[in-house]
Amino acid sequence: MDNNYTYNKDDYEDLSLRDAQMLMADILKDVHELCEKHGIKYFLDAGTLIGAVRHKGFIPWDDDVDIGMIREEYNKFLKIAKKELPKHLFLQTFETDEYYNVYPTPCKVRYNNTLFLEDGTEENHKMHNGIFIDVFPYDSLPKHNFTYKIQRTLSYNILKSFKRLRDMPEHLSFKNKITFSFYKLVVKMFPNKRRLRFFNYLVKWNDSKSKYMGYGVDTYWSEYVYKKSDYFDLTKLEFEGEYFYAPKNYDAILTRLYGDYMTMPKQEDRVWHAKEMKKLKGL
Repeated sequence: MDNNYTYNKDDYEDLSLRDAQMLMADILKDVHELCEKHGIKYFLDAGTLIGAVRHKGFIPWDDDVDIGMIREEYNKFLKIAKKELPKHLFLQTFETDEYYNVYPTPCKVRYNNTLFLEDGTEENHKMHNGIFIDVFPYDSLPKHNFTYKIQRTLSYNILKSFKRLRDMPEHLSFKNKITFSFYKLVVKMFPNKRRLRFFNYLVKWNDSKSKYMGYGVDTYWSEYVYKKSDYFDLTKLEFEGEYFYAPKNYDAILTRLYGDYMTMPKQEDRVWHAKEMKKLKGL
């Protein structure tokens, strides 16, 4: 299924969670090889990092892969991946896919001729919906905490406006009509290209010499701040029979994110995002 194409469901077959995981692992391998070729530093992130530490592979019920890169490496990756990703993969950003609307995640690498629809999210068949891995930028922090708060308040409210309009309910109360009028104004002020330029401007507020970093200004998560020394120099961890880069002090990072991450959650909390996973027959 190529980008922006509708598809005939009769041509596709359902994937098990494990089959989908293996396709995600293949994407990760290809991204790893591209990064190795060009000296781009990346690291396993979030649930994927837990999976590597606790299971040496996927958390059994997990249905995505997350990696991170500091902003300089991320920008380099975007430039190179546009030209050098294998033909069966698609680099999805707000520049490469005009219909892309997963606003808190600025970059995905998708597997062509596959389908992944998320539960609880309005379907958008115009954008590329292939099985994917997420690529998150990380930014150094500004010199002053006050500057950081302003920076993240601006970026968060812009992203929130786009997401809320995407998921806007059909019937609004009077109060919500006022709120959504504000969202519409923000979205009108910041179409894709202008929004990306504004985020690039906010990135310039950062201090590259800071000892701390967090998720990029083009994501939601301002509450997670880490010591750079906990990440670099990177180590390697096993994940599905291969070795990938991971933060040096992954225990400190995962504890910051999840607390006691080595204890398995209760059965009822073991959920995944997908409501539909398919691939082209014969792929």
